This record gives sequence, C-alpha cells and structure tokens, in this order.
Amino acid sequence: MGIIDFVKDKLGIGPDADSIKADIAKLGLNVQNFNVVLADGIATLTGLAVNRAEASKIVMAVGNKDGITKVDNQMRVPLSSLPSTVTPPTTPDADADEEAVVFYPVEKGETLSGIAKRLYGDPNKYMKIFEANKPMLTDPDKIYPGQVLRVPPL
Repeated sequence: MGIIDFVKDKLGIGPDADSIKADIAKLGLNVQNFNVVLADGIATLTGLAVNRAEASKIVMAVGNKDGITKVDNQMRVPLSSLPSTVTPPTTPDADADEEAVVFYPVEKGETLSGIAKRLYGDPNKYMKIFEANKPMLTDPDKIYPGQVLRVPPL
C-alpha cells in the first residue's frame, strides 16, 4: 500500500507506539505481529493483516491519531486474500473492492449523508460509509474535520 498522507492541522505530541498498538487491539482489528515505528509524525506499520480491507482500517485508525501526518503501510496480507487474475472469486471477498476504495478527508461542516450524496449521488447511502469505517466510527453523527474516511465503491 505504501505511504498514505494524513497531513492536516494536528498539534501537540503524538501518541507512542505502545498506545497505538493498544488502540488497534482495543478496536479488535485482526493483525498478527503488529508493530509500529514512529519518526517525525510518520508511523510505519508492519505485521500480517487478515486481508487488505482490515489493513486499510488499521491505516485509517493510526492515521487519524493526533500527531500522525503520514502512515507507511508495510503490513502484509496472506496470498490467499489477494484477488486472482486467472480465476474470478466465487464468493464475496473483503479484498475484492479494496482497489476502488477512496480515502476521503472530512471538511468542516460535512456529514456522512452529505459525503454519500457527493460521492454516491444518494445521501441515504451514508451507512455504507459508516460500516466501512467501523470500528473507528461508533456513531454516524460523530465525524470531525481532518479525519480521513474509507469510502468503498457502491
């Protein structure tokens, strides 16, 4: 995945690696041997995520922390979770649409329904964005400016 930019107005001292690891565990995100190295606001993540969708959620959770301006995602995913170019998948896969996911920075005054209307053309599709950002989001009405959200394709 590489480096994801989370540049926004973040002030203060950022979290330490141990608190980030504890937060990821608390969120219940599935990653083995998870490690975080912090340097100058850049968090480098390593470990084995269950799939690309889960790795993307981990990147969002870390990148939305105060003091983190970029995330260098060096996490791996099992080869069995990568889409095959020879045989189409026969069952729904958490990775299937991950290439089409958009990382959307929330601006002042925006709501999930407004973002859904802008990106999907239908404000009632806001729950799709909310579900894609669980467990980082616990309430569809609680988003904040500068936060970066995963917006999956319809």
